[in-house]
Amino acid sequence: MPFFSFSINEIIPPLTKFNITSNNVYFSKNTELWNKLNKENSAIINFLKREKRLPIKNISKNILFCLPPSIGLGDAIEYAMAIKAISKKSNFDNLAIAFSGEYSFIFQDYFKLRNIYPFTIKQNEIKNYETVFHITLEIKSLVNQKYLRSNIYEEIMNYFNIKNIKTKYIENKKKYKINKISIFPLSSSPIRTMPIKVLNELIKILIKDYAIEIFLDKNSEISNFLYENININNVNIIDPKDKTDLISSIKNIQYGLFMDSGPLHVAKILNKRGLLIETSVSNTILLKDYHLIKVVKNKFSSVFCAAPCGLTDIFNHNNTFGCYDSLKIKSTNFKKNNFKNMTNRGVKNNYIENVKKPVGCLSSLNVQSIYNIIKKDLTL
Repeated sequence: MPFFSFSINEIIPPLTKFNITSNNVYFSKNTELWNKLNKENSAIINFLKREKRLPIKNISKNILFCLPPSIGLGDAIEYAMAIKAISKKSNFDNLAIAFSGEYSFIFQDYFKLRNIYPFTIKQNEIKNYETVFHITLEIKSLVNQKYLRSNIYEEIMNYFNIKNIKTKYIENKKKYKINKISIFPLSSSPIRTMPIKVLNELIKILIKDYAIEIFLDKNSEISNFLYENININNVNIIDPKDKTDLISSIKNIQYGLFMDSGPLHVAKILNKRGLLIETSVSNTILLKDYHLIKVVKNKFSSVFCAAPCGLTDIFNHNNTFGCYDSLKIKSTNFKKNNFKNMTNRGVKNNYIENVKKPVGCLSSLNVQSIYNIIKKDLTL
């Protein structure tokens, strides 16, 4: 997704959500806005062009952090945690964040960060910052997050040489009986989404002793496919209307079953108990220093890869779609070549097929092992 600038002479309804005005010059990384502008009548566009991200010369007292495009809820929390820590440890006169999009409320409400530019920033505003810091340009280890997930918070802390800062989680040691389990089977990716077979078997076992609620999202194609294929008898389906509603709902859970997705990160900042079902991303990255959520470790291994491999999504390789194991390609070959010949072009059109046929680290999950860890955790 490009970093781009634009100016328009008329604000039409599809563009009102971006809070822009006519005949001003703006910068943005927003994918939706880029697509809309490219489809609009050229008569309303003064100009639209790609911009080159420029590396910084130094870090000044006035800094603008430019987030990468299309981040998810979990990523937003990690970026917000890191920038908050930086703001406390570094003496900036003016610190701002650009391109936080729909997750701006995370930065503002939960981490008390100010000077947020959600979708765009004006040309005269960006000039107020001597340092325009494009995070994935400056921190090389964050470039390939789709193919080799790392701890975003730690990578940023290391870059700014901020040491010995650990996220302080307040562990609630109060004992109370768990009578409801909340399942979060969804991810934005099929390789981090709970298989239908596993979900149905967990429902069948857990419903004997607990009330079960399942969090879905009617705006997700993957979610709608799950809904059509799971046993929802005596199960409460929760479909939050937006991300704010999702977080409010997570505040009220007793115990969660999590895949690697946004709700896991929300549960951490809300000090919730639960269980992470590890797939392609290591629990040591996702749960570092957090102990209220236990782990079902993934021990899948084949001649092509070993879990957790670091992928966050399926990929396109020569117009075939899948992961290392499903495509029968050795992961070491791609890692040595810095993930060349891997793209995400067209992957979303192949999500449902990959949900129907779970990849190796998902199909290897053992429901009885998951249940045993839940029972052990809830009897402590």
